[in-house]
Amino acid sequence: MPMTISPYFPLFAIVVFAFLIPILSDRIGVPAVVGEIICGIIIGRSVLGLFSGEEEGIAFLASFGFIFLMFLVGMEIDFSQVEVHGAKLFVLGTLIFIITLAISMFLTHQMGYGFYMALVLSTSSVGLILPTIKEQGLLKSELGQTIIISAFVADFTTMLLLTVHTLYHEKGITWEMLLIALIFMLFFAVYYAGKLAIWHYPERLSKWFKSDHPSEIGVRASFALLLVFVVLAEVVGVEAILGAFLAGVMLSLLFRGGTVLEQKLYGIGYGFLIPIFFISVGMQFDLGALARGGIYLVPMLLLIAFVVKTVPSLLFLVRHSLKDSISAGVLLSSRLSLIIAVAAVGMKLDLITTAMGSAIILLAIITSISCPTIFRKMHQKE
Repeated sequence: MPMTISPYFPLFAIVVFAFLIPILSDRIGVPAVVGEIICGIIIGRSVLGLFSGEEEGIAFLASFGFIFLMFLVGMEIDFSQVEVHGAKLFVLGTLIFIITLAISMFLTHQMGYGFYMALVLSTSSVGLILPTIKEQGLLKSELGQTIIISAFVADFTTMLLLTVHTLYHEKGITWEMLLIALIFMLFFAVYYAGKLAIWHYPERLSKWFKSDHPSEIGVRASFALLLVFVVLAEVVGVEAILGAFLAGVMLSLLFRGGTVLEQKLYGIGYGFLIPIFFISVGMQFDLGALARGGIYLVPMLLLIAFVVKTVPSLLFLVRHSLKDSISAGVLLSSRLSLIIAVAAVGMKLDLITTAMGSAIILLAIITSISCPTIFRKMHQKE
């Protein structure tokens, strides 16, 4: 009688890899996400061919991990900094992004690519920038906050422009584009309802965030909020990741971070769902497409990736030294989670080729290792 393999075996294998990768990544000094992508490449179709990423359960969990990643990216935006520093840092961050996008549009046009590639190269990586700033003890400094807010502005604006562009690509200029406003109307309605609830029932709501709450009502409410925005986004015909991102921003606005609930959500995301997404990205990485032409795109993409961030960061000279301004541009050149997400959407909609998608993933791996390392060297603690 032939032995049957459990349908849970692929998930078991991926979870084991997800457990081991951070340990190994920490030893060799690379982000765990990079290790997860490399692991996926090795076990995926490009090398060993053990898994395809389409196995029962894996495809759904990877897709939901992608949604949850965008939810956590939204949660990382700390709007309380507006109260501390006023609007000036957001104005500076917005100016930096506008110049970044303009330079990116010009350079990608010279390469023969359109607006979507300019969006791809305008992204940053809050998930890498925030811990790097913390590690160097710059979190409370004006330089650190300006870098973080610049990355937040880049992420938020990129997500919004991505949604408008993909809707235009699929349907053109139609009245349906106005439906995007429905998501923002719901956003503000839920925000003001949440503010009123916190104002009138602070003690009752505080129970949701206690670590010993038996029903984990806060986690349940967070998932409900996430899925309400995701489903509405899909109903109006825009990318679900915009809904997930706005749901994360909502929690950040209402609760300002640092809560027990936030720690639990990060545990669920980075402890289980998100590693499956990044390993799945590696599984579907087309090494053949990279070898056939994508590899030749990487040097030019790297050059553009640094230019579009370091040149606008010279605006930091208004309040900081030349070394600080250049180091800020280098750190803002870090790209990982969002650029991979945007590339995945682009390949799905045939806005970028598979070879370009593979080159973008390689670009993300290189910048996620090199940029934080260079920044640390430029800001070594005495």
